Amino acid sequence: MNKIKNTQALFLRLAQVFSRRLIYVCTILFTFLLLGIIIFPATTASLDYSLYDLKHRFAAPLRAPHKSLVVVGIDMQSLAGSNKRWPWPREDVAALLQLLGKLKPKGIIVDILFQSNDTESGDSALASAVKELGNVLLISILEEKQNAQGLSLARYASLDLFRKNALAEGFVWGVIDGDGRLRSFRIHDERLNAKSAALQAITHFSSAPQLLRDLPDVAPVVFARKNGGIPVISVQSVLDNRPELNDFCRDKILVLGVNAQAVHDYHNTPLGILSGAEILAASIDTILSDRIGQFYFFSLPARAGSAALGFFISWAMLMANFALLPVLSVFAAVLAGLLLFSEFLLLHFPAAPLIFAWVITSCTLAAAKYFDNLFSLQAMRHESKTASLVQDQLLPAEELRFAEYAAFGISRSASALGGDYFDYFVIKDRYLLVLIGDATGHGVPAALAMAIGKATVLMGIENNLLPAELIEAMNKILFKALRRKLMMTAALLWIDTETHEFEYRNCGHPYPYLYTADGTIGQMSASGLFLGTKASYSPSQPLRGIMKRGEKILFYSDGLIESLPVENSEDAYAVFNDYLRERPKLPAKEACRDIIDNHPFFKLGQPQPDDFTVLMIERS
Repeated sequence: MNKIKNTQALFLRLAQVFSRRLIYVCTILFTFLLLGIIIFPATTASLDYSLYDLKHRFAAPLRAPHKSLVVVGIDMQSLAGSNKRWPWPREDVAALLQLLGKLKPKGIIVDILFQSNDTESGDSALASAVKELGNVLLISILEEKQNAQGLSLARYASLDLFRKNALAEGFVWGVIDGDGRLRSFRIHDERLNAKSAALQAITHFSSAPQLLRDLPDVAPVVFARKNGGIPVISVQSVLDNRPELNDFCRDKILVLGVNAQAVHDYHNTPLGILSGAEILAASIDTILSDRIGQFYFFSLPARAGSAALGFFISWAMLMANFALLPVLSVFAAVLAGLLLFSEFLLLHFPAAPLIFAWVITSCTLAAAKYFDNLFSLQAMRHESKTASLVQDQLLPAEELRFAEYAAFGISRSASALGGDYFDYFVIKDRYLLVLIGDATGHGVPAALAMAIGKATVLMGIENNLLPAELIEAMNKILFKALRRKLMMTAALLWIDTETHEFEYRNCGHPYPYLYTADGTIGQMSASGLFLGTKASYSPSQPLRGIMKRGEKILFYSDGLIESLPVENSEDAYAVFNDYLRERPKLPAKEACRDIIDNHPFFKLGQPQPDDFTVLMIERS
């Protein structure tokens, strides 16, 4: 529910920046883009095929082929061992079939076309061998061709002499996809009422008739490569009458074909380049091992579901404000799960619409959130600039001169809003009240604490509070308002301008420096706790004294100390003390500016780490 509210809020915020018409146009374009991916499979076919090949390459080594299949290949060794060129004379092929028959196989599938006549004796010998064996299947080749009338079906078969003597004939039809790879095969064709060689092999050589039920017209070729895959033996081994072949080939289905590279009967498959005989054997194994799968790459409901899932994953996580890494991790897990699930069930759902929908949705929402954040940031900067101007009004801008005294302060914030506070007031035309404070941190929270401190001081002056009472009031209000989330250090100086007696109270603030008339510098120490740490506050005993002519008191925030470029062995306060001694003797106003402008930190050229504030009171 929150995700829907977040989406609505995002839409409304963007509509305030852009026109609603533009937002609606972008939404319509986004919808049409997703619909295009769903309706037009060609847009994602290449990625779907690549993902299918990838998962098939991982799954193939885990699948064991049926033990009844053996490929007998006429390889380069077999061609080299013969003194005759390919195609061999029919007498030689007949002799090879007879040798294979002696191995007592369940059946022999000859993946070779005999379309033209050879010698009369050769054709007769081959026909006799086929008839005598009685378990020989021949193949034909079916191809669809495009002509002026449309698609036509072409069939290439062996001579009738051989076909009528064979046990049966089945076509071989590997379906070549648009990228030139063979991934599926046709099992039967209703137009010719014809069966594939793989289906004929199962019909005649398998004892599991249930495998023939509910077979689709086209199915993916499932390659099994566990333990080396379907065994491939060389014809040369058969011609050499190797005795171990008797047991190896007995009661097996032998697929006889050419796998010599020179004959070019090879096809590109998900596992690479394979011979036609190996692909035919894999097709038979697909049915024999009951691994009939189905492609849903072109199914509209499957594509719509895949795209919807990709959209939902992206939308749900981005609208829940997840970071990029979790979003990518969840998406990768879902994609991997979908691929594993589809490969396990052999139901190959389209994963490309999922990916494209996720990418498009993620890019769209990321762009929307980017613009939303950009304009929000601009608005925040404007508000921050306005707040900074307001905060500047909370600090005194002019030097205070009263009787023999002058007070001036300057603050330079690390960000648009700072947490340092200083102020000075004339009370009852006799007393001088000087304050400095530093809220923990900087930015908006510290600025709020500073504003609370200012309001409390004004209220205390209005109510004629004494210094100790004013400190207690500041602590009480800060504690109630901030509940220990922020604290503030403070220092208060109360001067009787007639007697020149002063009272200095410290609340965890750095000790101020006293400049005597002869130029010596020393710190004034007084103890006290931070403000806002406890509900009740008992001020410590103040430091009392008399301010003499020519003396100055310098207050500062800890940012000036902590930002000094000192070595580990150096004392930052000692370095700051030396820095103050080196500064020229100037009136309060010029001295404050000199201390800030020439601070050693600014020579480093780095961003200011904390707020810098100095405040000086002098008696002339």
